[in-house]
Amino acid sequence: MKRKAWLLVLLTLGAIYYLSSIPGLKVLPVLKQGNMVLRSFDVSVTALAARIAARLPAQLDPAKTLTSDFYSYARENPFIIEFLLRKLAHISIFFLLTIVLFLLLRQYFKKPWKAVAGSFIIAGTMAYLDEYHQTFVSSRSGNPVDVGIDMVGIAMATALLAFALAIAKSPRRY
Repeated sequence: MKRKAWLLVLLTLGAIYYLSSIPGLKVLPVLKQGNMVLRSFDVSVTALAARIAARLPAQLDPAKTLTSDFYSYARENPFIIEFLLRKLAHISIFFLLTIVLFLLLRQYFKKPWKAVAGSFIIAGTMAYLDEYHQTFVSSRSGNPVDVGIDMVGIAMATALLAFALAIAKSPRRY
């Protein structure tokens, strides 16, 4: 189990380092490539989303209108989508890093709360180091705001872990 946990941590850190090393990285071209891969497996995210939207109850029609308006705005202003996706990527990857760090540290600490605290501290340190690393990449910059956005993902994962540990510890009353 320790080897798998180490592998997950190293793969996640490797992905962060790789993505941070790409000058001028844009999310939309990466998503287009991912969509092409999914199409090769005859999977269409757009068709799936359309089927889900068609089955939504009438009470959600205002949400459909809002979504339609947002898509129209996004087509006219793709930089907004790029910005939102970049920030969502920060939150997601550091959420994942925190979880896999917990899985690793849980192998070494008897008390799970130490693993939670350790994963929070290490992931926060990696967020800072990632932004520092980007100061050495052309057309990239280290942004303290991005560290804060990374910390949102880290805090969400930490809260999830704390909640899961609290539930697991509480006595069951059926």
